[in-house]
Amino acid sequence: MVRMTSGRLRTFSWLGPTVFALLAAGCIAGQTAPQTQSPTSDRASTAPAGSALSFDRFVDATIQQERRVINLLHYFKPVVETYVQEYRLDSDNRFSPRADDYFLSRLNLTGPVTVKKFTSVEGEGKRQTKIPQDLRAEDLALALFPDKDHFDRQNYTFEFVRWQVLGDVRCAVIAIKPREDSRNRGLIAQIWVEDQDFNIVRFNGSYTSKMTGKPFHFDSWRLNTMTMTWMPAYVYTEDSEGRDPSKPILLKSQTRIWGYDLEHAGDHREFAKPLTDNPIGVDPKRREASQDLNPEYSQDKTTYTADDEIVERLQVAGLMAPHGEVDNILQTVVNNLLITNHLSLPAVRCRVLLTTPLESFVMGPTIVVSRGLLDVLPNEAALAGVVAHELAHIILGHSLEAQYLSEFNLPFSDLEVFSKFNFRFDPKQEAEADKKSMVLIANSPYNDTTSLAFFLRAVELRSEKLPNLLHGRFSNDFAGSHLAEMQGLTDFAKTQMNRADQLAASPLGSRIKVDPWSDRIEMMKATSAPPPLATEKIPFEVSPFFPYLKRREEKH
Repeated sequence: MVRMTSGRLRTFSWLGPTVFALLAAGCIAGQTAPQTQSPTSDRASTAPAGSALSFDRFVDATIQQERRVINLLHYFKPVVETYVQEYRLDSDNRFSPRADDYFLSRLNLTGPVTVKKFTSVEGEGKRQTKIPQDLRAEDLALALFPDKDHFDRQNYTFEFVRWQVLGDVRCAVIAIKPREDSRNRGLIAQIWVEDQDFNIVRFNGSYTSKMTGKPFHFDSWRLNTMTMTWMPAYVYTEDSEGRDPSKPILLKSQTRIWGYDLEHAGDHREFAKPLTDNPIGVDPKRREASQDLNPEYSQDKTTYTADDEIVERLQVAGLMAPHGEVDNILQTVVNNLLITNHLSLPAVRCRVLLTTPLESFVMGPTIVVSRGLLDVLPNEAALAGVVAHELAHIILGHSLEAQYLSEFNLPFSDLEVFSKFNFRFDPKQEAEADKKSMVLIANSPYNDTTSLAFFLRAVELRSEKLPNLLHGRFSNDFAGSHLAEMQGLTDFAKTQMNRADQLAASPLGSRIKVDPWSDRIEMMKATSAPPPLATEKIPFEVSPFFPYLKRREEKH
């Protein structure tokens, strides 16, 4: 939330432009020095060599660059995912989750609708929620831009606040608010503008009901995905609901954007082609790139296993990460379980689903774990418990190949992918996998099941309050599939949940970082220490984003 006192605004109204001009002069001089001179005409046109940049010209360059970003986004259809939690005061007078909601869409700026929703997430697969129904994915998508169609001097005033460094990027912080005669604009915020190409890299404030029909506060971040361009990547929103002060409600949400470069997605890139979200029947001359991954639809007949084709299909749809270091970490856990149990299954591999809902499943010899599940697992021992359950399905010979391949040869849009693939085992098979996984864990280095017990107990306690988080889009609901034969573990945890040295589940977003351009993921090294008091621990908490900003050319 932006706090702008009248004293601060009065101070900067006369001091700001002077300080800005002095500091910006050094910035522009650095940009136009011979050893760092850029051949790009856009930069030269907004910042002529040898001249100090006034605040007014800096604002004009920022507005112009924002228009370029929005125009560029017309050529992309990234995935936009929002997860919302509602918090209410409990009997201990502290906020705790009481309901949740989930939206998964593709951003589409080519028409009047800004998002196109994945089916079976917003439709039949969506869980019941008590969150107000007027909270829409379209409204939350507004926070990807300061004001998509009216970010200009005619609708807003701009006032310099200070210079600030975010990560490795030096930024001018500018306060913006609607002009008095601007009837329909309702954004009050601070924006952070990087000092080289005048991209907005962060904006923090609130939209009033004039723009959305529902006011909310947000903190929106962008990452340097292309050489001179910063694209939307993360949005954290928070707002209070309700008219009765005695029954306060707090809404918190995380929005992630990824999948900008889906044209080049997939391990088998020789089949990649420009994407369309339209079914094949709309235009018989055009096909989805992901449809060409099947050898039956390819000119060059290349044979892949069934799970290879599904993995590729999910990657091109923007739902699965490319193979990388996190897969290797999961593979190490699998190998530890196999070796200590004297088993040899060389074909087993691991992949990561990019979505937030907690789920894990197998397709053939491939174990799939969602990013959200990796985020909240407290440690490697708990991760081993989840992986052991899926490995048990493979060892026991449970197979769904006939089911998930039944519709694979038929063309369908990427937005229909959730309704086309089903990796759900029946309750008997889930119970058998639970029993077998306990044997695998007992013989492994992960035989201390304390952290797994705490995690499963947290899942059990939250299963009714957070149904959308625990609802598998491809698989059985996490609570139902992993608690069938593990009651002994959860019974143990019931009496130990107030221990200060145990963190049952981490906050969402605390472990996995996604590159919004390439969809590559990496495990963040630092982990937060367990809170000192049991009352401060909120499993599966929605927390703010604080990415470390770097220019793309600085990445190695």
